[in-house]
Amino acid sequence: MKQKIVLLFSLTASCFFYAQSVEGTITDKDNKPAADTEILITKDQKKFSAITDDKGGYKIQLKENGNYLLEIIKDGVKANTEKISVTGTLRKDIKIKEEAPVVEQKIEGVTVTAKKKLFERKVDRLVFNVENSVASQGIDVMEALAKTPMVRATDDAISIAGKSNVAVMINDRLLNLSGQELINYLKTLRSDDIAKIEVITTPPAKYEAEGKSGLINIVMKKNTNLGWNGSIQTSGSYFYGRPVVGTRGGASFNYQGNKLSITANLSAGDNNWENTAYNYLTGTTNSNYWNTDTKNSSNYKYKGGNLKGEYKINDKNLVGFNYNYSFSNPLEQSENRTYISNEEGMLSLFSDNKNKNHRNVHNTTAFYDVKLDTLGSKLSVSANLMLNDANARNFYNTVTTSTVSTFTNPISKYRIYSGQADLEKNFAKIKTESGIKFTQIKNDSDFNFFNIEDGQFIVNKDRTNTFNYNEKNYAAYVSTSFKINEKWDAKAGLRYEYTNLEGVSLNDNSSAKINYGKFFPTAYLSYKANENNTFSLNYSRRITRPYFGNLNPFKYYTSEYEYSTGNPYLLPSFSDNFEFGYVLKNNFNVTLYYNRNKDDWDRIQIVEGNLKYSIVKNFYNEDQAGINLSYNYNKLKWLESNIFVNGYYAKSKSYLPDAVSAPAGYSANFNIDNNFFLNKEKTLTLMLGLWSNLPNRDGNTYYYANASVYTGMKLNLMQKKLMVNLYLNDVLNTNRNKGIEYYPNYNVDYFSKGITRNMYLSVTYKFGNNDVKGATKEVKFEESNRAGGSGN
Repeated sequence: MKQKIVLLFSLTASCFFYAQSVEGTITDKDNKPAADTEILITKDQKKFSAITDDKGGYKIQLKENGNYLLEIIKDGVKANTEKISVTGTLRKDIKIKEEAPVVEQKIEGVTVTAKKKLFERKVDRLVFNVENSVASQGIDVMEALAKTPMVRATDDAISIAGKSNVAVMINDRLLNLSGQELINYLKTLRSDDIAKIEVITTPPAKYEAEGKSGLINIVMKKNTNLGWNGSIQTSGSYFYGRPVVGTRGGASFNYQGNKLSITANLSAGDNNWENTAYNYLTGTTNSNYWNTDTKNSSNYKYKGGNLKGEYKINDKNLVGFNYNYSFSNPLEQSENRTYISNEEGMLSLFSDNKNKNHRNVHNTTAFYDVKLDTLGSKLSVSANLMLNDANARNFYNTVTTSTVSTFTNPISKYRIYSGQADLEKNFAKIKTESGIKFTQIKNDSDFNFFNIEDGQFIVNKDRTNTFNYNEKNYAAYVSTSFKINEKWDAKAGLRYEYTNLEGVSLNDNSSAKINYGKFFPTAYLSYKANENNTFSLNYSRRITRPYFGNLNPFKYYTSEYEYSTGNPYLLPSFSDNFEFGYVLKNNFNVTLYYNRNKDDWDRIQIVEGNLKYSIVKNFYNEDQAGINLSYNYNKLKWLESNIFVNGYYAKSKSYLPDAVSAPAGYSANFNIDNNFFLNKEKTLTLMLGLWSNLPNRDGNTYYYANASVYTGMKLNLMQKKLMVNLYLNDVLNTNRNKGIEYYPNYNVDYFSKGITRNMYLSVTYKFGNNDVKGATKEVKFEESNRAGGSGN
């Protein structure tokens, strides 16, 4: 009875305190609903505001009757202003006036600009407003990412300065793609459809704690137009001095109706790759050595598709699905010449291999969103499924005084299931987020090994194995963000993740069972001194779990004397990340950072007599401190330049006797991207850029300097319906990988040089209504990234 009385009192008090309100509908000059329009009501320095819904409706609760000033702000410009008198509930329908655009206006001491800033520092991320960058228009999303501060995007990978293996989201939902499939998909999207790119170096509690490399969130422009459009793309690369080319083709389709939205993409390609490499292992206490020279070539054929659909049940309920499919069958070949000298004498051998792979990957998600109130609160429920089937036929030959031929047939089946629920509850000044998630990962792998004798395939039971892996992850999080006052914003969160995993190797009758639970706190503070100066302070704790391939104990023999293997006892690594950021005049960004990484892992090489193998181990801790500087120069009408510099100091400490830490030291990397507009309409652009890495170190590896120069032309025709890009990559042919690995009794010098100098031509034609975006929602599925890795 007491609880009922308290509830009744609360409801009565609520009605009493907020009995006054203003509500109505906002329409534009054509009498159509004006969605996403801001209504601002002020009285005696007190401000009340709301954003119109899809039907132009709004409702603002007031604390008292009286005279107020009502203002309508559309697209950053004040459109209407009038005085109103409120007594109880006031019905106010407003038609937006047709006024000339105003670049800048003062509204109650706050500056409102019609043109968005190029850079913005939010409380937990750096925002690059792509739609405000002329140089970022008329290109694909991969090219737009390359122009984003702190981001490097190439045909091989996407990274944030000082980090790697970055996850990519669209509209705050993680893409269920990784590796080449992710890059191929991003090339089907156009920068003209992007509103902004958010660089999140310290992800908040809402996102998975997995990975120390941060997130990139691509925010698409809002879809307010009905109709359809499509595009076709084709591109090709000619590799300098090689009789091979790479090709790619794709098509996309978007449809937007009153309730149904559909987006479809198809792509196919044929990439060729060649490189020469060496791996020279030299004893530091004796004259032993193990030197290998290698020539590699690969032909990567792929095809894939994406289908997304959304259905708007009503103004509050949205359901949808997202399906991705990719198939690839790369052919990889290599020839190796190895020379060995040790206490047993000298040995020279030749080995080669021919590997044919087939990989089928299916990703599917389904979601349901429901809006809970007019403040933007909502509940999101989603389910995810990933199926990854891989089957390979690999032939190996080892030639010494005789020839040994072998055949392997590795079969892998990844299954990832997850379900989650996320609740956003907003109040007047506070926004809260909470959620739960469950994920199960299963990997059943068979490694079939055969000796080939007189043309017969004979099973080698000692090298044949079966590995079953099962992992369960449980997660829950809560976070809140609030505006302290007009200058200060804060956000804090806490995430808990519990992991239970078991790996069973049937051939050697061994198993590994690991359980661990960890808290992952995040905290953010932002101070906006004025329009030209913004400061921020961030902290987050992260975890990096091993790729499945690095947990698999199978021994992959590349010759009778060399193999690589995984480690089922490999543990995750953890990192603590601190950042202090500053943005000056919306185009100059400074970030000071410090990262503490514990139990990092990497692949190390071990020699035992005439046998050399590599294995992944946790073996070092690392500290890294540095500064990021990015600047956009657009003072001249014919030039837009983006400059980025990252300087840092890194120190690693090995705690295992198997590897020696690389010497600590300073390093830096930088990008310079210039766009010269050759005509007044800025439809013809000359591009010239440079990126470079100075010598750096990580774990037991020292990396030599590396650099590359590119140039090209960009042409937009037919009101940006036809786009032609022509690039010459790595003009000076300087891009290569070179380094030294340090061990107690030997060092390893390695080098790899591919065909990085190439001519790239892409042509895209868009037809239909260019303003239609189709279905743009993505659903979080972070675990899919772990299945895509095969390296470190």
